[in-house]
Amino acid sequence: MTKTAFTSLLFLVASIQLGCQMQEGSADSSAKSAKITNQSQQQPKASSKVKAGHSAEYHKHDHKQGNNPEHIKGLSPEDSLATMVLQDGYKMELVAHEPMVEEPVLATFDGNGRMYVAEMLTYMQDVDGTGQMKPISRIKRLEDTDNDGVMDKYTIFADKLLLPRMILPLEDGKILARETNTFDLLLLEDTDGDGVADKRTRVFKGGKRGGNLEHQPSGLIWGIDNWLYVTYTNARYRVKGDKVIRQPIRFGGGQWGLGQDEAGRLYYSAAGAEDPVFSFQQPSVYGMIPIEGETADGFNEVFPIEQIPDVQGGKPRLRPDNSLTVFTGIAGQSVYLGDKLPELYGNYIAPEPVGNLVRSAKITRQDGHTVISHPYQAQQKEFIASTDTAFRPVWSETGPDGTLYLVDMYRGIIQEGNWTKEGSFLRKIIKQFGLDKIIGGGRIYRITKPGVELGEKPNLYNETPAQWVKHLSHANQWWRINAQKLIVLKQDKSVVPALKTMAQSHSNPLARLHALWTLEGLGVIDRKLLVSKFNDKDSNVRVAAVRISEQLVTKKDKSIVKVWQSLLNKADIELAQQIYLSSTYVDIPKATSGKVTQAILAKYPNKKGLMAIDKAIKYQIKEQEAQAALAKGNKALAQAVKRGKQHFKSLCSTCHGADGQGAPAGNGLLAPSFVKNPRVNGDIASLGSIVLHGLTGPIEGKTYMGGIMASVAANDDQYLADVLTYIRNDFGNKASMVKPEQIAKLRKLNQRTTPWTIEELNKTYGQKLTNKKQWKFSASHGNDKFKVLIDGKLGWAKWSSEDLQEIGMWLQIELPQTYHVSVVDMDCRKWAWHCARAFDLQFSQDGKTWKTVDTNVENGGKRISQTLGEKARYIKYVLKNGSPKVAWAITEIDIYGSPVE
Repeated sequence: MTKTAFTSLLFLVASIQLGCQMQEGSADSSAKSAKITNQSQQQPKASSKVKAGHSAEYHKHDHKQGNNPEHIKGLSPEDSLATMVLQDGYKMELVAHEPMVEEPVLATFDGNGRMYVAEMLTYMQDVDGTGQMKPISRIKRLEDTDNDGVMDKYTIFADKLLLPRMILPLEDGKILARETNTFDLLLLEDTDGDGVADKRTRVFKGGKRGGNLEHQPSGLIWGIDNWLYVTYTNARYRVKGDKVIRQPIRFGGGQWGLGQDEAGRLYYSAAGAEDPVFSFQQPSVYGMIPIEGETADGFNEVFPIEQIPDVQGGKPRLRPDNSLTVFTGIAGQSVYLGDKLPELYGNYIAPEPVGNLVRSAKITRQDGHTVISHPYQAQQKEFIASTDTAFRPVWSETGPDGTLYLVDMYRGIIQEGNWTKEGSFLRKIIKQFGLDKIIGGGRIYRITKPGVELGEKPNLYNETPAQWVKHLSHANQWWRINAQKLIVLKQDKSVVPALKTMAQSHSNPLARLHALWTLEGLGVIDRKLLVSKFNDKDSNVRVAAVRISEQLVTKKDKSIVKVWQSLLNKADIELAQQIYLSSTYVDIPKATSGKVTQAILAKYPNKKGLMAIDKAIKYQIKEQEAQAALAKGNKALAQAVKRGKQHFKSLCSTCHGADGQGAPAGNGLLAPSFVKNPRVNGDIASLGSIVLHGLTGPIEGKTYMGGIMASVAANDDQYLADVLTYIRNDFGNKASMVKPEQIAKLRKLNQRTTPWTIEELNKTYGQKLTNKKQWKFSASHGNDKFKVLIDGKLGWAKWSSEDLQEIGMWLQIELPQTYHVSVVDMDCRKWAWHCARAFDLQFSQDGKTWKTVDTNVENGGKRISQTLGEKARYIKYVLKNGSPKVAWAITEIDIYGSPVE
């Protein structure tokens, strides 16, 4: 039976058990319901209705897998719910479950409270991820038509999608979305009101995005500053009419999910780096500004109650009872800002799908910086924990009803196929416990408390802009940010007077804050209003006013900087820090910004937040100066380094650290340091092979907490070349540029499917040939002093052509057998004037048919040819250019590689 037919049967069984009385407008027969549930190739014109809050036996998983007693089973939604342990009297309620939702990865609400759910239907349907890149995933729209808190109607809003990973509802019937493997943004529109998007428009053309699907952008949240933010991208976006524009920013890391607090600060996480939260001190537009101790001691330790050891890091990440020790799959974080759970307000919600738990952490903002702590750490408990291995919380969201929502992908395998390859720790666990058999599930929960009355259902799309303005003072941030969003999208200036009044005099500081940013979104930058708000009673409003006033500088009103300066005598630390950030962000003379920043530092000499800002900004300036200096010497190299640096920040820094020293993890490092690293400076074949195929095991005898570096071969050749060029020219390294054609050649030369070990790399590429006495030399010109080329000495003794250099001169080496040659190193530093100015390096396996593998036109006395493992028994240097006034001279030749077996 096919998967589609099987799920259809499940739906039929569920309908019979529930005794559904099918009504017109929902689903008039179980067959019709099944058809709509599973027709991912079609866009249905009717909706399906099934009460998700009741039990429909989940037969697909509710049995032992095979005859292996160790194989676990999936649980029905109700049985899984019974395994949940919550703190402080909270409770979980089912809002939707399979087959209404399958493989859900995120959920968000539109202005009328309808829920959009992204379903990755092809994600890890077996241990190898077979068929994962088929474009058959979809976005569903769920509704609660009878207002009982349970979704009872859905439509397939959009199908034929490639693993959709972002959704942002806009106006009625419109959402922005992004699929996997692209930077494009799609506008999906339902133009006829049937709940199905019948129009798709690419409103931002970003091009292809490669890389593992776990390491691609997510988020797309509407920031309080009216920009759209995502992860893994040093850029933000903005809706401008029927298009979306992109603007570079100084930082854009993170992984799956992105949180925002009431002031607009963003909260990133990185599962790959085992970092549950970072870059939350200041708006990311100013860069990453970390503070030592910004998470309380022990914060990264988790306390699950489930003990199946399906963790990529293996045994170092497990306690003796096999429970997970630290965050390793953190995903879909948010800041709860609803109005129905006051004790939870402002807390950082951190789902951990590998540990089958959800953390609620306390965010404390004091004295200009934030510290995040775990309130249940002493009790060694989590906010939510489950004994159900298939409970996979991957997303959290404050709902319009004022409660907290969780998306449970409900499945056995949670980590992507790069980490489940043959020989991996994870694969053994998956097979041992039958985790690959639990697929196709999905649950969405509401977190609330007994007796809590749900907030009213929104009806924003049927309201006027004037009514939206009133919602800016709502106690639930969902209403505030969505009302702001709709006003900005509408661009109706008729509400400007009401917004100014609210910003000036409303009793609720959050209303004043949103009114200011809504005016900004309408393009109303009122200098008089902003200056008055510099002295608002609320710190967040004062800070926002300064941020918005940066645009006055852009509009050539640089006198506003003097107003900033005038505030310093009475500024609190938050306002002072914002003035520091703004003065270094806008385009004003360095002398002016320097005067401002020095005054702030003098007033607050020991404030942790300010010290961190000062350190980060000075580092950014230093980087900019280094980039400018590099560009003067080699423009192509400078451009590659610049691109590679951006890629490094978004892809590599989570494990290797922003400073290249390796990200701390426990008592060690997550990944090796790049600082003055001989391997980074060495042969391109080894480096390229690592990024193409991955790396596992100890490195020079040292084990790293990351365990395995997954292949990033899904990125294109230029991307990988730029990243490697960057790390070879930063962190104290100095090495040649890596070219995209070299990466392309490596792809063709070695198509292995498993990660390398260091021992394998050393054997294949890193060995210096020591059998030099067996090498045979010949040359078109010159003396027979070939022995000096293999004596290991870099003195004045040399081989010479004796005749003056001329095009076509050659020197040939015959090796005792055929090798995979990765590097040929010609040294003539003692006789630099006599070096060949340009040459072709040619390889042959028979001495008759020759292939040019490198054309060297570099200056200097050491010529390193990166030959990437090409096969050769015969190696020949052929001059292409030289000095006609001197003979050709070489003092030493070294060759690296391994014998062809």
